[in-house]
Amino acid sequence: MLTFLRKTIFNKYLWLVLLPLGLGWILLADRLQTRTDRVIGTQLASVKQIWGGNLAQPMPSVRYKRSGAEVSTLSRGEVQSSQISVILKMDYRKKGLVYYTGYNAEFIGKYTLQNSEKDKIYLSFIFPYPTKQAEGMLQDVKLLVNGEEDVANTEYQPNLALWTGVLEAAQTMEITMRYKGRGLDQFIYGFEAGRQINNFALQIELFGAKELDYAQSTMPPTTPPQETATGKILVWKLDRALTQLNMGVILPDRLNVEKQLVVMTYRAPVFFFLFLVSLATILVLAREPVNFIPLAIMSVTYFLFYPFFVYLLVYIDLIPSLATSFGVIALLLLNYARLLYGFKVALAVVLAYTFYLGITSIAALLPTYTGLILTLEGVVLMGIIMQVLSRYKDLKIETLIESALTAKTTTLKPKPIGGNDHATA
Repeated sequence: MLTFLRKTIFNKYLWLVLLPLGLGWILLADRLQTRTDRVIGTQLASVKQIWGGNLAQPMPSVRYKRSGAEVSTLSRGEVQSSQISVILKMDYRKKGLVYYTGYNAEFIGKYTLQNSEKDKIYLSFIFPYPTKQAEGMLQDVKLLVNGEEDVANTEYQPNLALWTGVLEAAQTMEITMRYKGRGLDQFIYGFEAGRQINNFALQIELFGAKELDYAQSTMPPTTPPQETATGKILVWKLDRALTQLNMGVILPDRLNVEKQLVVMTYRAPVFFFLFLVSLATILVLAREPVNFIPLAIMSVTYFLFYPFFVYLLVYIDLIPSLATSFGVIALLLLNYARLLYGFKVALAVVLAYTFYLGITSIAALLPTYTGLILTLEGVVLMGIIMQVLSRYKDLKIETLIESALTAKTTTLKPKPIGGNDHATA
């Protein structure tokens, strides 16, 4: 066993293949990681300025002063009820190879206010906007008082809408806020700490996505989400509640090829090593010489898939890029192995290439199904290995690997069906 390990570790042909390719993978992975961090980090600020950032809508606040009161301090009022409807329509924004989770929002909030004092009050209704300074814009912003605009008493400031007016004793009024906006990643409706929430209802209707998540310090819907043909409907209802939790939803990301390319490249050396072992095994079982030059050429060809795919993505879409790069490399391997070993061995080489590069690449590009795809691949691959090696009764793994590492021809005699012959090395 020690002799076998020593021959493996100090085999110059093995390291002549692994070292250059390992260095190439490190350089490629580092370049992709640097480019991904730069693109996502740098471009995000630009996308927010052009498209808009997260929409985080604070709850409105009410301040009032009784008529005839000598003090100038405003008291804090209560919102008697809040009926809010939000429509979010997914609109993914692409910049370079990166998709950002954009959406168009329509907000309608109806707030009921009541004068609980015995005298009339001077009231201010303050509605903060959900956008940050220099990030996006709101359109069609309207504040309606009992269904109509009150231009004389309404002021639209850079960060908020303000209505000031008089509310008679025991009088009730409804203020409606409307706007349209664009946001990224998530929509949040936040509450003021320590304020009681009365007769509150929020409905978010989502179009274009169904897989949702909820941020930390955000409560999930109080009723089960309702599936629709185009998305989901989420509902929150509270009454006489105190909470520091917000309400809202994180919208699903679209596949970001940049991130998945980094994942694919970091996983690549493991699958390449398995491909190299399978390649040597195929040649040994086919009674072909395991020579350094053919192995090195096929290994370099295997590696070329990654830069070919990465740079092809700059010019054409994902699926054509993957199909083109995979197909070209597969044809190169097929033709080269066919010229050296014949068509059957060439097909086996391309099959190994498909398993260790093609299927694993698809798994990396479908992160939701990566585990399932790799598990199914392992099951199918194990079935093929069992079927092939069942023809060799006494084959030992040491003999197989040692034959490949020493670059010698190993003659293995298949086990006849129903016979008792032993495989020889």
